[in-house]
Amino acid sequence: VKLLKPNILFLLVDSLRQDKCYGKNKTSITPNLDFLINEGTFLSQTISPSSITIPSLSSIFSGLYSYECTTLDHELFNMDPNVPTFVDDLNNSGYHTSAIIPESINHTNITKPFTDVEIFDSFGTLYDGVGEQIISKINNFKNLPWFLYVHLEDLHGNAIFHLQDGPKEFENKKFGKNQYDKMLSAVDVWLGKILKTLDISNTIFIITADHGSTSADFTDLMQKFSVDNEKKRDQENDFLFNSGHKLMNKLPDQFSPFKKKIANIYKNIKTKKVENSILPKLNEIESLKLTNYQKRLLKKSVVYPRDCYDENFRPSLIFYGTNIPKNKIIHDQIGSIDIFPTIFDLIENSIANNIRGKSMLNLLNNESYIERALMLDGASSESESKISNTIGVRTSKFKYFRDRFDNSKNIHLFDIQNDPLEENNIFENNLDIINNMEMELQKINPSNNFSFKKLDLLSNNDEQKAKDILKKLGYI
Repeated sequence: VKLLKPNILFLLVDSLRQDKCYGKNKTSITPNLDFLINEGTFLSQTISPSSITIPSLSSIFSGLYSYECTTLDHELFNMDPNVPTFVDDLNNSGYHTSAIIPESINHTNITKPFTDVEIFDSFGTLYDGVGEQIISKINNFKNLPWFLYVHLEDLHGNAIFHLQDGPKEFENKKFGKNQYDKMLSAVDVWLGKILKTLDISNTIFIITADHGSTSADFTDLMQKFSVDNEKKRDQENDFLFNSGHKLMNKLPDQFSPFKKKIANIYKNIKTKKVENSILPKLNEIESLKLTNYQKRLLKKSVVYPRDCYDENFRPSLIFYGTNIPKNKIIHDQIGSIDIFPTIFDLIENSIANNIRGKSMLNLLNNESYIERALMLDGASSESESKISNTIGVRTSKFKYFRDRFDNSKNIHLFDIQNDPLEENNIFENNLDIINNMEMELQKINPSNNFSFKKLDLLSNNDEQKAKDILKKLGYI
């Protein structure tokens, strides 16, 4: 019996970059990904609202920009609990909404509206149980129209630990020039298995990512440097944390009212020590025989700057299945915030709330479509903002970003058509373009206040648990 509305599989592969799925930079072997692109629609210029997971997911699921739907809670990003989501609308439309997510985002509000949520270990991959979990879930859906959101971590970070549970043949160079591409080749095998479980005559299958990836362009030298630095940083952080923890536990009970103040003093000392250890690493990167672009990528592995460069803002996006055009490549600039408005047009669902996202159905149907400027958010927490805290605007011709609070600081402008790696900052001679970009930001928010709302909802235990997981994953 044909369902009134199609099922929806929303597969998000954390850090899957669009140029690694299609084009001259692709070195992985992905017959199933190639099939999806050939038999569906691939959008080659999708722009993520943010360079990190939680602000980006909050935007995707709400259709708003990150500053409008994301909060900072104890230095951790979370989705604003008061913002309505597209999942709410799907629930109200008779969909059974499910999610399969890593533990790393379980502390957030993103999956709260789902009917049911299954959690896997944050380091879990398709090869050690997650793939079977997805297939089992799809096979067990009944006659209700269903929406399944899956968040995969297989490509996240340096992709160094993932293949230990997968077939060893993917370590061969023929599967990719670096670890990221090899891992993508391994992910592709499971894409084929998942495809076989779908009734594609009544299913829309979306593959996308929350953001791009810095390590996707790492050479073996860069990979080794990044991994070694990560290990050293973890050892330093563990030593500092354990020392501070012992110090706090030794304080007598009468010092309890002052513990928070003492903890803040200790935190500042720790931050200074970490900052002092960064400079030698940055100098070491400068001495390596790398291009300016490669040096920029490697520096990000040391300090995690939240600048709005394209490597972190170009996620993949593929639509396949019911009512989706075949063998169609769309090069127009669109945003990740446009994904759900497009889905809702495809399933003929109305949207209840005012949003920033815009349906791409006209593009799918070869009808007129007017590109618009899209906001970018570097999404820095308070401690990270000491290094960098930027927002920006992107068109298909130019990229502009600057300090979140002061438009005279950290100004960058790139001609991305002629300088796709963003190596030549041209802001000094193009003030007219910058003024136009600032006007676009003014249109988005006339108040010019792009601060994240601050909340204090997480318990100390939940906060520490979340931080431990995010630290292991390299987010903090």
